[in-house]
Amino acid sequence: MRVDVKKFLFIVPKGDQSLFFSEAQKIGIVEFINPHGKRQLPLTPEAEDYLQAIKTLRGYAQEEQKIKKDLPLAKSVAKEILNTKKVIEQTEDEIKKVEQEIELIAPFGNFSLEEIALIEKSANRKVHFYCAKSNKNFERYDENLVLIATQDGLDYFIAITAYPIKYPDLLEIRITEPLSYLKEKEKTLKSLVIAKKNLLQQLTHYNWLMHYAFVQELNRASYDFANSSINMQLDNTLFVIEGWVPINKKVELQALCSTLNIYSEEVLIEHPENIPTYLENQGLPRVGEDIVHIFDTPSCTDKDPSVWVLSAFAFFFAMIVGDAGYGLIFLLSALILKYKIKNLKGVGKRFLTLMTILGVTTICWGLLMSSFFSISLAPDNPIRAHSLINWLVEKKADYHLAKKDETYQFWTTKIPALKKCTTGKEFITEGNKAPVMEHPADKFTSIIMLELAIFVGAVHVIIGLLRYLGKNPIGAGWIAFIIGGYLFIPQMLHATSLIHFAFDIDPVTGSAFGFQLLCGGVAFAIIAAIFRNGLLGIFEIMTSIQILADILSYLRIYALGLAGSIVSTTINDMASKLPLFIAIIIIIFAHTLNIALSIMGGVIHGLRLNFLEWYHYSFEGGGKKFKPLQLHIFD
Repeated sequence: MRVDVKKFLFIVPKGDQSLFFSEAQKIGIVEFINPHGKRQLPLTPEAEDYLQAIKTLRGYAQEEQKIKKDLPLAKSVAKEILNTKKVIEQTEDEIKKVEQEIELIAPFGNFSLEEIALIEKSANRKVHFYCAKSNKNFERYDENLVLIATQDGLDYFIAITAYPIKYPDLLEIRITEPLSYLKEKEKTLKSLVIAKKNLLQQLTHYNWLMHYAFVQELNRASYDFANSSINMQLDNTLFVIEGWVPINKKVELQALCSTLNIYSEEVLIEHPENIPTYLENQGLPRVGEDIVHIFDTPSCTDKDPSVWVLSAFAFFFAMIVGDAGYGLIFLLSALILKYKIKNLKGVGKRFLTLMTILGVTTICWGLLMSSFFSISLAPDNPIRAHSLINWLVEKKADYHLAKKDETYQFWTTKIPALKKCTTGKEFITEGNKAPVMEHPADKFTSIIMLELAIFVGAVHVIIGLLRYLGKNPIGAGWIAFIIGGYLFIPQMLHATSLIHFAFDIDPVTGSAFGFQLLCGGVAFAIIAAIFRNGLLGIFEIMTSIQILADILSYLRIYALGLAGSIVSTTINDMASKLPLFIAIIIIIFAHTLNIALSIMGGVIHGLRLNFLEWYHYSFEGGGKKFKPLQLHIFD
């Protein structure tokens, strides 16, 4: 939940300055306001060193940790780690240069530069080395140009001349060190890199110390930043500072101030002033808060959307993945990680909780859709017989059977045996036996899944409008518009909707009532907007297009779920025609790839439907997180 934040003024005697900030840092409920407008100081050089040292050690297997709270030692170890890393990087750069030189002169072979110099002196000639792209015609050059080798698409030449000659299309190579020396140098440099990496491996003993020192440096920097926010008053005997405090922490604040004999008073918030947003969540809502902060921080007047975003994201993810088998893999993975990493805390622990939630919701939705690794289940299978999708398909068949409408006529013409059916279950069963390309159950399932995506989108948008109805009464008109449209449009399109066969709403009556709601909702929204915004409120009519586009955007749930299902079914069909061993490999590899794609689609689009479509109606955003002066603890 979001807790209101109030602004307080503190007046502290100069002698109590250090004690006040120290105690305030311990309880962590005050975000002090810097009078210079600074929100946060950058990392200190010491903290930056510790952070870089931690990042460097991550690339090495961790040795047994030396648990020492020795900050001077930490400082020297961090310097040694960074210096060692620098030497490795410089040496590796030098190795690359040496390797390039070796590659360039290797075709000429190994020779002594002293002997070359002696030849040049005694013969009064100069020895030149050249290279060029192969397949060039060099017959036009003089006889001094000798082809030595062809390698990697290049021709290598030596020329011995009395005076320098420039050859077109030839690159002259300056050899300053013999090949043997360069190879020995390369070997020495590589040995140095190995030695330095071994040293870093040994320094991983201090990884815990680096984290501890980093946290301590953050605490010190935070303290100094808060201390720099004071304004001195009364000949430097008192100092004054302002800070933000959550309203539910006032008792703790009063206790702190009375203990230290500090004067504090709530003061008026000046507008415009950037008030921080304080969200206080535990358990599952805290997991939702992490998801909310991926996109933006709620404004100081927003309702906390954490629970709503978590619930909707898990539901959308489950619909997109849509397979109980995949959900079981997610759940087992989360449980195994929880068992293996028992001391996990903070964000890591909440991430595993989110994995568990996604696994459970995906299993539940997959069972409701009778999908388990897209294995074709028999009609009398308990999972399929008691699934939501099977119930809806049979209800739809019952509806068409009772109405004897166009859909019924289409299928009975295609499959004459269906004319003898008296129940929807019998209609579906007989239809599945028919030797046709598409059965009624498949067609009905596809239509129902498509409409479920639109239905879920309409409900989700309505929830958003309801949450902010107090702030935006115009939303009441658009809620009526959505409900009215859902009732009216199917009849207009001569389509059979979920509301007809699942909720027993008469199409004609529902359509008439829906048309009234639709028109009345639009009229109410426009009139309310004119009252609020004057004549510009007439443009509120454009919101209808946005709402329609947003709801249709939820069709991506159906499309992604269908794509994953088709791929999964194709994998199973392909594997069934192969030898067992090869089939197992194909199933493991292909399903793993499909799971990865399903996760990507579920995460990206599950979040998108919250952050873009839903946030239109229930989120302001643009806030800044409440960041109090507090002690960071590292155990």
